[in-house]
Amino acid sequence: MKDTLSKIFLTLAMLLMVGRSQAQPAIGDLRSPFDFEILLSASYAELRSNHFHGGLDFKTGGVVGKHIKCVADGYIYRAKVEAAGYGMALYVMHDGYMTVYAHLDRFPDAVAKRVRKYQYDNERFEVDMYFAPGDYPVKRGEFLAYAGNSGYSFGPHLHFELRDSSGNRLYNPLPYYKNLVTDTRAPKATAITVYPRLGAGAVSGEQASKCFELKNGVLSDTIDAWGEIAFGIEALDYMDKTSNKYGLYRIELSVDGELCFENRMDSYTFSENKLILACVDQARERRGEGTFQRLYRMPNNGFSEYRSPDARGWVTIDEERIYNVECCIADYHGNQSRYNFVVRGRESEIAEPERVSAPLSWNSDNVLETEGARLYIPKGEMFDDACLAIAYDDSCTLSGSCYSTDEDVVFWHGAKLSLKAGDDVAGVPSDKLYIGKKGKKGLSWVGGKYSDGWLTATISSQGVYDIAVDTVPPVLKPVKEASWEKNAKVVFDLDDKETKPVSFRGTLNGKFVLFKYNRKERRLTFDFRQENIKSGTHKMRVVATDACGNTAVFEKSIKY
Repeated sequence: MKDTLSKIFLTLAMLLMVGRSQAQPAIGDLRSPFDFEILLSASYAELRSNHFHGGLDFKTGGVVGKHIKCVADGYIYRAKVEAAGYGMALYVMHDGYMTVYAHLDRFPDAVAKRVRKYQYDNERFEVDMYFAPGDYPVKRGEFLAYAGNSGYSFGPHLHFELRDSSGNRLYNPLPYYKNLVTDTRAPKATAITVYPRLGAGAVSGEQASKCFELKNGVLSDTIDAWGEIAFGIEALDYMDKTSNKYGLYRIELSVDGELCFENRMDSYTFSENKLILACVDQARERRGEGTFQRLYRMPNNGFSEYRSPDARGWVTIDEERIYNVECCIADYHGNQSRYNFVVRGRESEIAEPERVSAPLSWNSDNVLETEGARLYIPKGEMFDDACLAIAYDDSCTLSGSCYSTDEDVVFWHGAKLSLKAGDDVAGVPSDKLYIGKKGKKGLSWVGGKYSDGWLTATISSQGVYDIAVDTVPPVLKPVKEASWEKNAKVVFDLDDKETKPVSFRGTLNGKFVLFKYNRKERRLTFDFRQENIKSGTHKMRVVATDACGNTAVFEKSIKY
């Protein structure tokens, strides 16, 4: 009996250790990446449009060039340069874990030299290089790089991540900097949404979600409900000494004292990133009605940070009485706000909902077809069963279109939409065709490949789609050309109104030279001084190409 109990205890201990290792790696302490006071502009796992924020954003006083220090012993494992995303980034490998430093202004000289050689050898701006352990070892506290504003950064800062050694799991770095960050302010909620289950629940006698504002922590109205319902919350966190708004660390929902939903943002994998599409109410987000986190699990949402034993979050209101609900939101420092409200059970008729089509199962492959349009939704791409339809739309000019009768449907990795090219595009080269999604400002580029009269693209959500033609070159416009010689810098606006620029190449006197592209500013630049170009007259040629193969060319003799 004693041996059996020992084995049970050992098994439980191992399970607890595994659970803890998923929460945070055992790495000791990390030093600050800076030698000045730490202020954050963004927290871990904040809600973005299609992903969670994977780290902490450290403020740099609104300037670029601040010295970043390595947080622990290790070696520079990877260097990356891209026009968007992280911009310039370094990845440092440590003993069993990895740290990432993104939106940099400059690499250390030795790495910068190696990156520059790669760019010239391969005649390209974007870089993704890996290094051996002995190439660039770094010590804790050693200078690592210069903080900047590169990539999709909208103000100087350091984006810092803590990952496992594979680079696939992202951990919350705040536990290692909790004592360096002052936070005595609790998060605040502004509204609660109640969701009736279609065909099985009602709110205020209707089978539609309803939003209730929170004023001074109190709901603006009484919640009357019947049947199966769930909740959502709009809330933000705050910290001392900043005006920034942050994401939540923990949410708990209890009904009549029983926990029915909990999440804690300690770690997640890259494969879970787009599960934010199921964690956030996409319909309200698109309508500009706020960002509401669902306090229930959609059937195909396996997000690992849902912690309660049964995180489905659905509540059954089947008695005409008062149900007491409490929602607690908290940050990592333990500051919390509790919102207590009631749901009044009021029996109401729940009619079978009208559907334009039979529900499609999220757990099956689905194919929808109509004249001129096909939609293939692979198994597991929807987060719940949904009623979808495709039909021809009179507003489309070159094809049929795809639209959904359920505006809350998004696809995890994507569904394949095929549209038949109409007679209007007869004679148009197939590489000039693309599928676009209709919006307030017209079509936005999605992409697509042409085959046998059909154009196929991967789409991420329902909507109205059409085929379009792009035969117009990208915009390659000189900026303040008269000052190029004086500033020793060539600057272009590079953009494309229909698709997007996908490549560019510059030469000086027939030889490749390195232009740098900032996608958020749509700026293409070349610095004579950085390239050690001799004074004189030089023949410059720049070629930019868009997604449909259209090219813009600038050729001119310029002085420096």
